[in-house]
Formats: sequence, C-alpha cells, structure tokens
Amino acid sequence: MAALVSGSLVAADFWSAHVEPVLKEHCVECHSPTRSKGRLDLSTFQNALRGGERGAGFVPGRPDESPLYQVLKPGADPHMPPKRQLSDEHIAVIRTGIEKLAANPAAAPAAGPGGTNLAMATPSPARKSAWVPPAGMPMPAVIDGFLERGWKARKVRPAAPADDATWLRRIHLDLVGRIPTEDEIAAFQRLPARHRRETVVDGLLAHPDHARHLREVFDVLWMGRPTAKTETQRRDHGWSEFLEAAFRENRRWDALVRDLIVARPARPAERGLVQFLYERQNNPQAMAEAVAPLVFGVQIGCAQCHDHMVAREIKQAHYWGMVAAFNRSKNVDSEAGPGLAESAIGGFVSFANLKKESQQARLVFFNDRRVDEPWPADGGKEVDGPEKYRVVPPKGKERPPAPSEPTFSRRQALADAVTRDNPLLARAAVNRVWGLLMGRGLVHPVDLMDSQHPASHPELLDGLARDFERSGYDVRRLIRNVVRSRAYQLDSRPASGKPPADEAFARALEKPLSAEQLARAWVQATGPWILPDKASASTSVKAPTVDASSLQRALVRDFPDLCTPEYNATLQQAMFLSNSPVLEPLLRPYPGNLAQRLKGLPDDRARVREAFRAILGRSPDREELQAGVDHLREHPGRGGRSQFLWALLTGAEFQVNH
Repeated sequence: MAALVSGSLVAADFWSAHVEPVLKEHCVECHSPTRSKGRLDLSTFQNALRGGERGAGFVPGRPDESPLYQVLKPGADPHMPPKRQLSDEHIAVIRTGIEKLAANPAAAPAAGPGGTNLAMATPSPARKSAWVPPAGMPMPAVIDGFLERGWKARKVRPAAPADDATWLRRIHLDLVGRIPTEDEIAAFQRLPARHRRETVVDGLLAHPDHARHLREVFDVLWMGRPTAKTETQRRDHGWSEFLEAAFRENRRWDALVRDLIVARPARPAERGLVQFLYERQNNPQAMAEAVAPLVFGVQIGCAQCHDHMVAREIKQAHYWGMVAAFNRSKNVDSEAGPGLAESAIGGFVSFANLKKESQQARLVFFNDRRVDEPWPADGGKEVDGPEKYRVVPPKGKERPPAPSEPTFSRRQALADAVTRDNPLLARAAVNRVWGLLMGRGLVHPVDLMDSQHPASHPELLDGLARDFERSGYDVRRLIRNVVRSRAYQLDSRPASGKPPADEAFARALEKPLSAEQLARAWVQATGPWILPDKASASTSVKAPTVDASSLQRALVRDFPDLCTPEYNATLQQAMFLSNSPVLEPLLRPYPGNLAQRLKGLPDDRARVREAFRAILGRSPDREELQAGVDHLREHPGRGGRSQFLWALLTGAEFQVNH
C-alpha cells in the first residue's frame, strides 16, 4: 500500500486508476446522476468537486478540509457510507488522491479507466504548454504556434508550402465544393502575390457556392444520404432551403443548433428546420443519437443498455435522459405545415441496467446538466388540460392549426441545457470544422470526443473553442482562421523520409472528393458546358446541357460516404470508374469543350499539356508527358483522346483534394 500511496503516478492517473473505482464501488449507488442524494453526484470528478447541498465535495490539495474525506473517517457525524466503514486502505487512497491535486482542480483526470468528462466539459489546463499566445495574436498565428511546438516535440519537419495551383484547387474544393474556373485562375494570377490567397479566401467565403457546399456537407453529416422519399421530403418541407440560408446568413452556430432541437420555426421561411427531427419518424432514440454528436461531440448509442464499457463517463442515464427529452414529441401535419407536436404529460419511462435494476429516465445529460421535473406519484394519473399549453392540441383527430406546445417543453429544456454554458458545443463544432478542412479532427474520429480519444493538440482545441464562443459562434470566422493558417497551406508531400503521423498536421492530408465535389469537378474540367439554368431554347444551340446534379446522383450510389474516419475504396467504386457510362458523354467533342480543344491542337505534346492543365491544374512532368504522347500515338483519333481524358479524370490525383 505504501508504494501505491507514495508512488510516482501523476494526479490524473492516480485519480482515474484508484480513487474513482473506490467511489464507484462504495458511493455512486446513492450519489449518481439518477440518485443524487443530498444533490451530490460522485460519478465524475467535476460533479464531486461541485458538491451538493453541503457545499463543495473537497478542497484540492487539502484532504482535512474536504467534506468528502471528513465524512469517511471513523466517528464522523454524519458518516459515509452510512451502514459500513471504508477500509483504512480505501480512505488512504482518497486522501492521497485529494493531496495529489496540489490545490489545483485542473489537475484532475483528463482520461482514464474510471472515466470522467472533465477534460471534455472544460478546457485542458492539465496539459499545460510552456507557450501562451500573446494577447491579440491573430488566430491563424495561434494555430501555427501550437502546431509548430508539436512538430518540435514530435521531432518532425513540416512539408514545404503548397504551390499556388495546388492551393487554389484545394481552397475551392474546401470552400465552394468545386475546382476553380479558368476565369478564377486568371483572376488569382493577376492579384498581388502578397495578398492573393487572403483575397481569394474572403471572396470564396462570400460566394453563393459556399453556402450551397456547406448545405450539401451538413445535410449528409446530420441526416445521412436520403432515400428517394426523404430526398423529396427534404426539398418539399424546405429543409435544404433553410439549411443553405443559415450558412449564407452565417447564422450563429448555437442558435442554429437550438432551433433544430426546439423545432418551432419563428417564421415561415424557417419551416424547413423541423425536418431534422421530423425525419426521425417519432423515434426518440434516433433523435437523441442524432443530437448527441452535435452538442457533445460523442456517440451515446453504446450506453443504451449499460454505461459505456470503455468511455466510462458516458452513462446509461445520459442516454435515457436524452431520449426522455424527445419522447413527448410526435410528428404532425398542421395547417402551418409539418412539425413536431409536444405533449405536456406522459413520457415517464424507466430503464434497466445489466443487473436488471430499474431506474427512472430523468432529464440528465452528458455535460452534467440536469432538469428537475417531478414524477407523478406511484399509481397517480396525470390530467391533461389547455392550461398546460402555449399552443393547445386539437380535440380528436382534427387537423391542428399549429403543432401543440406545452408550457414546460422538454425539448426546450434540452436546448437550453446544451446551448447555454456548454463548452462541449463549441468544442464539437470546432473539431468537426477542423476535420472537414484538415482531413482529420484534433480529436479523431470527430464524433468520439470521449476520454479514450484525447486531442492531439488539446491547447489548440481549447483556444479555437474559446475564440469560437467569444466570436458569437461565427462559423465563417472559424473557417477563415483555419484556412489562413500556415498548416492548412502546406504541401501534401512530406518534407523528407518517412511521412509524419497524420495527427501532427505537418503536411496536408489527402481528402477523398465527395460525390458532389467529384461530379462538379468532372463537369468543370471537361467543359465549358451549357448548364440547365443557362440553356437557351434556341435550336441553334449545338452543345448539350450538362446537369451536374444528375451526375451526382449516379455517383452517390457508389460513393455515398462523407468524412469517414478511414477511407477504403470499394469494388463498386472501381467498377464505376473503369466503365460507367455516365462519364462518357463528358468526353465527346462539342464546340469549346475540352475534347474539342484537344482535337484542334497541332500535336500530341500540346494535347497532353492541355489535358493536364484543364484536369489536374498543372503541367505534366517529363515522364508523364512522354507516357501521354506514347498513348496518343498508339491510339490515334477520338478514341485514344477519350481514353486519355478518362484516365486523368478517374486517377487518384483527381479524386482527392490534396
């Protein structure tokens, strides 16, 4: 025991490895999120520190002044546990755990087998850096400052900066979901070299295609790929229109999340927001599992039947607390349009743990927020009535003028709990946006921000989250800060030797193009084409209209994934790229398009150079030029040119954002 008490474990490791198991075995039965006697919850360090009706649970570094320790000693009044005495060994463990905190609650565990959500609910001072960014330092410089110190610690050398052509393609794909047009390339080249990248970033963030691109991305991330039915429903219910408008207006992130949970549009133009929950088809568990990654950055599905077996801070009570927030909600088609009615009564359910012990599903959430709601007495029957509603439900089965809204709304209570004073909301958003732009999250995977997935750069994540909150949850500012950093602008080729670990962010990580990006890139590279919204009814138009959305739908069938933690190509994708008929029309020569331009060039060397410029945005190297010329000579005519273009369009370089 002496070795245990006086060992060299740091406070965080000691608390997780030794104190939490004692509390769980002897204390948490009565002091948990669902049974917090004396309003004291000892299931996490943060809650234990917060204490209950008698004040703080303990004073870090001073066990003799800590109520948690005082009530454990023999002869204490009151004494805990009330019916038995802890062993001297267990009391010594708790005393040592408090001492090791060295009067610094920030030294509490960030991760460990006992599980605590302190490191996720608050900044990460336990992992202090020797560097503190000077006040007023621009956020892109702060990003680079933390990453540069990480490179030194990992003993890696960052890649060289990406050249202008590579960067221009990358920023267009990331911000507007397509490769740059010839006019955009020419305009970029005319800008003063010193400010050209910053100017392009600001222009793209204000471009209409930026809001459209974010809408496409978050539609899939939040809702999944639609079926034919849900695709029509999302359009008819105004979901796509609402989501794009939110990004176009740069709506506050916390306000957007709040509206999605409450699902009560304030004006007709916002009616589409109800689709987020409406599409879950009256399934409160599906609603809870969709909201948790958005507001906490974690998946809670594994806690349906028991506390999470690995990330112990994710409790079964949290899962059912989220479910309870939605189980009074029901889809309705009102005169105001589709919506979610909510009842003022009912929805009191219990869940059983692995020991078959029944517990009430209280409104208790992962960020340690709880909403007190009285349960009906045993055998008591609730009585509904219009006085319990702001918007009264209809009588019988008549169509309501609007979805019912109770005076006390569980959805409203959840929205308040997760969008006000909830640091996890900003951290989850920052990590998601970082992952979209940088190829992986600071916590990876992005929706597993739990104790078993620590951040690669915790101080950077904390700094970005604080800046995001202070900016008023400004998504556009967050994106601009990340893409203006040096790290975002690095080449994807490592400096030398073995590539650095991905989590070092010492080079640009390659990101597979989505179906939407690939469709637009193919159309852009092989054009110009007459797009449907610009097509003329005149019979003099000789070129066909090209609908990128039709091509996109064909691609989605075989390229449905978006932002997967690990990319793995499939046989279906290989078959699509090798012989799909949807690509062939883009390779036919029409006035002005790429195939026609190649036909009119004087020799094969010029054709290879033009194809590389149009498709890959660069010139071929000597080996590529010779290989292209050899192919065209061996396969003269339109067939050989089409095969050559097909190879470039379906090659690995074109399919990734690098």
